[in-house]
Amino acid sequence: MVCFCPECSSLLRKKTVNGTNLLACRCGYEEVNASHADDLKKNIEKKKHAMGKSLVVIKEEDKIIVHPLVSKYCPKCNHKEAEAWQEQTRSADEPSTSFFKCTKCKFTWREY
Repeated sequence: MVCFCPECSSLLRKKTVNGTNLLACRCGYEEVNASHADDLKKNIEKKKHAMGKSLVVIKEEDKIIVHPLVSKYCPKCNHKEAEAWQEQTRSADEPSTSFFKCTKCKFTWREY
């Protein structure tokens, strides 16, 4: 995650002093660098809190995927809530494909 200096708004860079990881700026400002994993967890918690129940977080082999929840009827079980994401499955000049996954039966379908 990119951090900026609260004093001069310059980019903070990683620096190690006596075994302590710091974020340092050219102006002399320094702060203790929390680990990247802690920052990631904090950001996810902030997003969860901000979006309430409209967010699904999936952890797959050290990668975290965040999908929003949408009102969409499942063609299999007729449940009205699903995760949604888009992918570019065809050439760049074609529109992206929307994917949906039912939160109840886990059925996945797509719309072009």
